[in-house]
Amino acid sequence: MAVEYLEKPIDRKRVSIPKNRRLTVDGYTPRAGSPSDWLILLEGESRWRRVYCWQFSNASTLFVRIGGQPIVVRDYELIEAKREYNGGEV
Repeated sequence: MAVEYLEKPIDRKRVSIPKNRRLTVDGYTPRAGSPSDWLILLEGESRWRRVYCWQFSNASTLFVRIGGQPIVVRDYELIEAKREYNGGEV
């Protein structure tokens, strides 16, 4: 399986703690990946996407699902997001 990286720039990000994470005993959802507190809005889209995390030992990989496929989000893309959403209009 080839790794796909996020191509679209992140327009905004916000923190939103999931209310019902549906985690297994191991801390993962049935669809694999642990939901993070981050939501991102990609440039040109109106849908907020949850950022998930695959954790192996002390290394993690962040990803979003687009069309059911996991797309890797680089750490610096979250840090360099253009605008941060604080619950109100930006």
